[in-house]
Formats: sequence, structure tokens, C-alpha cells
Amino acid sequence: MTNLLNLKNDDGEIHLNDERMILTSSSIFGTLRKDLIENIGFERMKSFLIRYGWNIGVNDAKKALKGNLSTVQEILRQGPILHMLQGYTKVNTTKLELSMDSQADVHSVKVEGVWVNSYEAEEHVTQTGIAEKPVCYTLTGYASGFYSTVCGHEVIFKESACKGAGQSECRYEGKSIHLWGMEIQDELKYYKTKPIVQELAVTYEKLLEERNSLSKVMDIHNLLTEELINGRSLQSIVRMVYQKTKIPLLMENFNSNQVYHAGFHIGKVREVRNQLKLMRENGPVTLETGRIVKDGMELLYTPITLQNKTYGYCAFAQTDRVEGKTNLEINRMILERVSMTGSLFLLNEKSSFEALERVKGLFLEQILNGEFVTREEIIKKSMYLDASLDHPFTIAVLGYRFSSDRGAENDYFIQQKIIEEIYSFFKKRNQVVLTALRDGHIVLLIPLSPGNEFQFRTKECINHLYTVFSGYNFKMGLSTISDELERAHDVFQEALTALNMNEGTRDIIKFEEVDLLSILMHTGSTPAVLQKAEKMLGPLLMKEDPKMNELLKTLYVFLQCGGNLECSMKELNISMSGLRYRIKRLEELLSCQIRNPKSAFQLYASFETLLKAKMITID
Repeated sequence: MTNLLNLKNDDGEIHLNDERMILTSSSIFGTLRKDLIENIGFERMKSFLIRYGWNIGVNDAKKALKGNLSTVQEILRQGPILHMLQGYTKVNTTKLELSMDSQADVHSVKVEGVWVNSYEAEEHVTQTGIAEKPVCYTLTGYASGFYSTVCGHEVIFKESACKGAGQSECRYEGKSIHLWGMEIQDELKYYKTKPIVQELAVTYEKLLEERNSLSKVMDIHNLLTEELINGRSLQSIVRMVYQKTKIPLLMENFNSNQVYHAGFHIGKVREVRNQLKLMRENGPVTLETGRIVKDGMELLYTPITLQNKTYGYCAFAQTDRVEGKTNLEINRMILERVSMTGSLFLLNEKSSFEALERVKGLFLEQILNGEFVTREEIIKKSMYLDASLDHPFTIAVLGYRFSSDRGAENDYFIQQKIIEEIYSFFKKRNQVVLTALRDGHIVLLIPLSPGNEFQFRTKECINHLYTVFSGYNFKMGLSTISDELERAHDVFQEALTALNMNEGTRDIIKFEEVDLLSILMHTGSTPAVLQKAEKMLGPLLMKEDPKMNELLKTLYVFLQCGGNLECSMKELNISMSGLRYRIKRLEELLSCQIRNPKSAFQLYASFETLLKAKMITID
């Protein structure tokens, strides 16, 4: 074969096998290789060199097939010879197995060997250093093209070791494609890469699609901004996004337990909420967008956050799997903008709430300070605040403290968080409540509409606070029920007195449960004692009613007689039946058994207190 090499010094031509060749330095190919990596990337460089080698191998194989060689083995041996003559490498074939079919055509081929002094391996190391994987792409492509042309079917070569990757030698293996199976699939793409012009066209189409998608995202973003500025509801926002995307959308607010949705079939809303609930319960709460694929439904969700706290979730739900990374990314971008709108909506709602609560708090302060002359004036102003007080009311005073093992937090901040939770608790139950801060405590004025079980509500509220504020202890004092708004300060004092008396394990204590002696011993407050005494005698102090005066005297005499009926009958100069009637009437009015020693003591102490204060007289 060396005779095929013809040098024509006078003409400046080199011919090999009657084909003109050019002689150049291997470093030129090394530089070309490096430039290709820098300009079109490693993957495209690999594909380019494999196909370049393939074309050279195909060309040499066609020439070899035209020679006077009798067997396929002889023709195949020409490939390594031509490779060596062209200076690519020295080829040592260690194994060659051919299988022929009934037509004497090559059915399959297996070949193994070593490439010695591969120019590709040397130049790659020189130009870019040791690689992670084999780098003799031109040699691999050449061998694949040569063998495929000679054998009449696709034969693919692959390096199993390479000096360019730090091994001691460049070892190759070639097999018919049907013998490789799935092992060679990753390499086949390099043989069939589209021309760069076609790839640029595809890239342009993708960029155009992404631009249109981004334009869609920005359109929705602008619409979301308009909806928010115009004060639209969350349901209106959800409906608008569904109309633009045609993807079912759900927005859930944990605090208000409200759900807004559009595009769902009946029953799907509950299914989506259950999926989100399971996700929250089975893993840590995350602030990142997530994806759930289950039971034929694909759920893309993202949290609604405010001040690093999760208030709810937005979720796209589709029965068809979202194809393509671009579509998934676009949906994610839209969903995150919806979530941001939800967060801004909550922030606006929170700011409005805080402003309204400040006004309500100031209003309650004015009520407690007695700045309103009449009940009607208070009720009229309450209507403006959407907090009608045209019902009997009670006042609760809430005290709190944190455990000794808990670091102190900003007191005002904690108070505001507690007030927010109280407001949210009563709002969910359609209950109006006014809150204010006074004497280091949280004051609640609770109007009582008919059938309102406020004691159950207050107990439930305390339990709710315990679940939200772990490590805190809460105590509450409850006043009596009153309809005299102009006397709200006195009602507040009742609740405060009850709270101060609450030193046991009970979370709530009512003013009615506090006795005079306890008030006197713990507070020494004359106004508190007088207030309790008045509450004990209650309706009997209606001086304008002669019958009440008569019953008041009857009770006083009965208590002075130690509950003795004979003594009382003589002192009052009435019949036994008349006395028994009055006693029954007294017990109905006072809601207690006046012959009970404890009740009798409290009532008699109340008489003595009011008599000494000259607030009542007994004729």
C-alpha cells in the first residue's frame, strides 16, 4: 500500500491511492478541536468530528471495495492501513469475528483492538488537558463509516479506554448495531445530528414560542395588577386566570377557611384540597413551588406567604400531564404571580384590618372612659364601624404570660398577634367583637345576640389561642351580662376583678363566682367590693318599685333572723304563707338559694357593705 503514496515535488501535490492529499500538522487539528468546543460547544464538536471521521471512512471504504481483493476480511484490513498512512494512528486489531448469511453477505461483525499513538488523544491532552471520557471521535467515526460501508449494514465503534482520559492506551470495540442493544443508544445521536442551520431554525421556533409564552405571562401579570388595583375579589382573580390559561385553578386561604376556584368539575375541589392537606401533613412546610402527580392528576402548587408565614396555597390541576419543560416553567411563572397577588391581597386585608381594629380599639377606649353620654350615641357610632352594639353585652379581660423557659418577645408584637387571632376566631363564627389594650391586658367587648352561647365561645377561643401560641398561659375574667353601655367601665371592672381573682388552674372565671371576702382580701378595693355587693342584690335595689323595697326588707330581716321562719314572720308581721311566697320570689330574682349558708353570708355581707356606704336604707 505504501506504493500508493505518490509525492510530486515539482507540482506541489501529494497523492494517495490516486486521490490528492494535503499534509498538515496534527496541532492544527488540535487547535480546530479547541475552537470548535469554544464556539459550538463540546457536544456539537463531538458530533462534528464523529461525522467528519465517518465520511472519511466511507470514502476510503468505497475505494477499497474497488480493489482486487477477494474476501471481506482483506477489504476490512485496508482501513487500518489507510489510517496509518494518513498519520492518524497505528492500529493493532486483536479480534475480528465475521458472521455471513446464506447470501454470503455479512450478517454481523465484532472487532476489538488498540489505537497506538492516536493524534486525537495527544492533541486533546495538549490543548485542553485530561478528559473525563474517551476523546478519539474522528477515529471512532472513521472506523464506523469504513466498516459500515464494507459490511453493508451499520457497524458502530466505541472506545472503552483512552489515553486522552488518562488511561494507558486507546482501546476500541466495534459491533453491528443489532448486537449493541441499548448500550449504544446514547452514541447514535452524534451520527444523526441535524445541520446547524436546521438547529438554529428549531432554536428560533423555541425562542419564538418562549417569547409568546412570556408575553402571555406578562399579560396575565398586568391583568392581575389591574384586578388588585381595582379591588376585585380573589374569586374574580381566580376566574380571570382560568379564562386566560384554561387550566383549573384553586386558591385556598387557611385563616378564613375560604376556597376560590374555577374550571373544576364537581368533586375535584375536595380532591385537590385533600392532596394539599396530605402534602402539608406529611412533610415540612416549604416556601417553594412543588408538583404532585397522582391518580391521573398533575398538581402544580405554590404557597401564599406573608412575612415568611404560609397562609394558603394556589394550585393548577390538570388531568393531562404537562409536556415539556417550557410549558411547566410557564405555568409555574403564572402560578407564582397568582400567589404573589394573593399575598398582596392578604397584606392589603391585613393593613385594613389593623387600621379598622385601631379605630375599634379607640372606640372601645372611649366607651370604657365614659366619653359618650347616652347608649343611643354609642349604638349609632357602632353602626358606622359595622359592629352593632344594639344587644346586651359582656366584657372579657384576657391576661397572658409566657413560660419561664421561653425567651421574652416584643410585648406589643405578641399582643397584636393575639388580637389578630381573636378577631379571626370570632369572624369565622360571624361574631362581632371589639378589642383594645388596657392596663396591660386585652379587653374584649362581646355583643350577645339571641342564642349566642358566649361562655362556650370564650372557652373555645382560649383553647384556640393555646394551639396557636404554644408556651403561653392564658387567663380570662368575664363580667356579668349588661345592656347599659354607658356603664361599660363598671362592667370592665367586673371582668378585671374576676381576672385578678383567677389564681387557680381555671382558664376562665366569671364575676358572679367571686365572693366579697375574696375581693376584700385580694384587692382591698372599696369600689370593687361595692360593685360586687350591688350585683349580689341586683334587682332588689330598684328603689322606684315598692315591691322591690318590700322584698329587700324581707331578705334583710330573714338573714338577720338566721333564716328562721318564725322569727322572720314576727318581725315582718306577715303570715307564714306570705313569707314563703316572698322567699320563693327572692330566690327567683337572685338566682340563688337564700337559705344556703354560703349564699346567705354573701347576701348579708352585701347588705352590711351597702348600708355602711349609705347606698341603701332599710326602714
